Amino acid sequence: MVQEEGSAIVPEITCQEIVQWASAYLDEHVSDKQKRRIVLHLAICAGCETYIQQIATVRDAVQLLPKAEEQPSELHRLRQAFVARTHRSSSGS
Repeated sequence: MVQEEGSAIVPEITCQEIVQWASAYLDEHVSDKQKRRIVLHLAICAGCETYIQQIATVRDAVQLLPKAEEQPSELHRLRQAFVARTHRSSSGS
């Protein structure tokens, strides 16, 4: 195979590396070089392409879930109770 001048050889990436890079790839937190390696691998590996699609589907589904309401921490709740009790005691109640 003849390589065009100015183009770089892109080393192969393994299926294991696809698993390691899946989230970063989907979140677009990979370099252009790494993205090219991943895209080339996905083009020839149906198993990894399916894996990436599954991860993307799960990620998208999780984002649709309602956000959990933050509950005050137990320590914060105890501090509030202590302050309220202190105020009741000091006011003569």
